[in-house]
Amino acid sequence: MSVPKISNRLATRLAILLTLALAPLGSVAIYSEFDTWRTQKEASESQLISRTVDAVTGQRALLESAMIASDTLSTLVVDRLGNTTACSAFLADFISESGFYAFAGFIDAEGQMACVSEGEPVDFSASESFAQSVESPRAWFSFQPTGAVTGRPVVLINRPVFEEDELLGFLSISISRRSFDMIATPPDSENAPRISYLVNHLGQTLTSSDNPDADELLPMPDILEDAINKRQGIFSARTVGGNERLFTLAELIPGQLFVLGSWNADQSHSLRQFNYWQIGFPFLMWLASVAVVMFAIHYMVARHLRHINTQLRRFALGNRAEFQRLPDEAPSELREIDSTFTKMARLISRDEVERENALREKTVLLKEVHHRVKNNLQLIASILNLQLRRLTDPEARAILQGVQSRVRSLASIHRKLYEQNRISHSNATEFFETILRETLALAKSEHTDLEVETHFEPVVLAPDKIIPSALLFAEALTNAVKHASPPRKNAPPQLKVSFMARDGHAELQVRNSLSSAATETVTYGLGQELMTAFALQVHGDFESGPVQDAQGHGWETRLRLGDSGLNDTPPPPDAPKD
Repeated sequence: MSVPKISNRLATRLAILLTLALAPLGSVAIYSEFDTWRTQKEASESQLISRTVDAVTGQRALLESAMIASDTLSTLVVDRLGNTTACSAFLADFISESGFYAFAGFIDAEGQMACVSEGEPVDFSASESFAQSVESPRAWFSFQPTGAVTGRPVVLINRPVFEEDELLGFLSISISRRSFDMIATPPDSENAPRISYLVNHLGQTLTSSDNPDADELLPMPDILEDAINKRQGIFSARTVGGNERLFTLAELIPGQLFVLGSWNADQSHSLRQFNYWQIGFPFLMWLASVAVVMFAIHYMVARHLRHINTQLRRFALGNRAEFQRLPDEAPSELREIDSTFTKMARLISRDEVERENALREKTVLLKEVHHRVKNNLQLIASILNLQLRRLTDPEARAILQGVQSRVRSLASIHRKLYEQNRISHSNATEFFETILRETLALAKSEHTDLEVETHFEPVVLAPDKIIPSALLFAEALTNAVKHASPPRKNAPPQLKVSFMARDGHAELQVRNSLSSAATETVTYGLGQELMTAFALQVHGDFESGPVQDAQGHGWETRLRLGDSGLNDTPPPPDAPKD
């Protein structure tokens, strides 16, 4: 029994349809979950960046004011470059009045810083960083652990000064570390990063920290520089110390000043990646719906259909037991189908019984016909026998004996048909064996030394082919026994009979031995004409005539039946007779 594909099952197809029906709602639910997560993630990122910026609010304001002051001073300093003493005095007054700045100075394009707020002039012409600044002049911030003039840790604000398109030099303002510490926002373990760094556009830190592992909490330099170039707000990376940390980066002054926050790794939990378990609820809803549908289909439909199918299969295999009806809880539509099948099965069973009874009656009548025909033929044979006793003419006796032999053969055939349990499946070999046995019994008085060789195989012939084939065999056998003679001196006459099936054909062969002299005296007679007529009735290939081979001289009769003469249905086993 072939197993249906799972895709062909009713429950599977309904599950697919339900999935398609729920797909829009599921998509909306999944999109809603994803959008909520994205909104929360953006809010968390914004909050962390805001905390990072708030941690350097004072320092940022100080650097912005220094940048604005450098812009103002650059114009005033240019007017005083011709008088170094006046220029230095002007810068000294500015530093004194500001209260936050530690130093101010002007470096000309040659690298000489003669105009200073304090100390002696300084030569930067040999400085590599100064040479790079001249090559690409721009405002920038930098950190000096030891200032060239003050000798203290300072943050430098450097602004290029131009007169029209000519670079005159750079105005530099220093802010001391002490000033940064004074205005720094106190760290808050909950709302601020552990360490905040002010960095320039090159990723160089502008402030140091009393924390001994401050430098180890920074990301690797190439990672920090890449984050600044990409303006990456939040990223996770390994620190210089080899630990994984969360970093926040915000731009304070476009292209010049940035703030970097270093957070503990557990802070990244608030920035969790999208958890696919968040879409578990829509999935569970779908799974529950499919499970309910499949259970409902099984409980209300599938199991009842299987019950009906089982009953029908049993009926198809010949089991005519009463159908087991569906329970009352089955759907009314299925109970109606079950009722229809039950009525149909009862009608079919009744018709089968009626047909079997009719067939049995016809079989009994047909067998009775064969029985009566056999009795009548035997009666005719007995009458012919009485007539033979009254005849003295040898020729007349020979004619009546031939007729009597043919009548007895026909009677034997009808007796055999009468004995068959099923006439539609008759083994022709049984008919031929019976005819052979009776013919040899009658011929013992004339051929006591006849040597008989037989080879029979079970072959089933169509009912309308059996009687003509059997009569042809009887005629051929009678002639063969009658004319059999020794093939050579001191050898008994021989008779060979065979009936076999080969390659869809049935072949009957009767051969007797003849002496060389007898071969010339054998002539065609009535028997030959009868056999030709019987062969035409069964549409077979008929051959009869003298043969000579390694076995000697003889006469052979051969009948070959094609496919149309065979019955492909094998005969059933014989039932016991009453």
